[in-house]
Amino acid sequence: MKHFGELLFFLFVAFLIWVFIGGTPDQRIDRACSPISWVGNFVGSVAIAADTDYGKSIKNGTANLDYRCQLTIWDYFYAAKWEKEHPGVPLPGAQNAQKGS
Repeated sequence: MKHFGELLFFLFVAFLIWVFIGGTPDQRIDRACSPISWVGNFVGSVAIAADTDYGKSIKNGTANLDYRCQLTIWDYFYAAKWEKEHPGVPLPGAQNAQKGS
């Protein structure tokens, strides 16, 4: 059982390294939230293969959860810097942003 814990720790560290070597903030955010897509797509595919009615809703829920994960990370790490660099401009994806201007 000790070796299993060591393996999980090694995989977690490798995952963190993979996230942080991403070249751009967008890549790092996408990589950090990738496990949500991996697990959700796997479970959704299994549900579809089992001919259940839940496959599409699981995939839609996974996409929503992935979006929320990415938005949370962006807000926490990058939103304040973006607001300083772009004063008076609404945040990208803001609900009250004016379209077509």
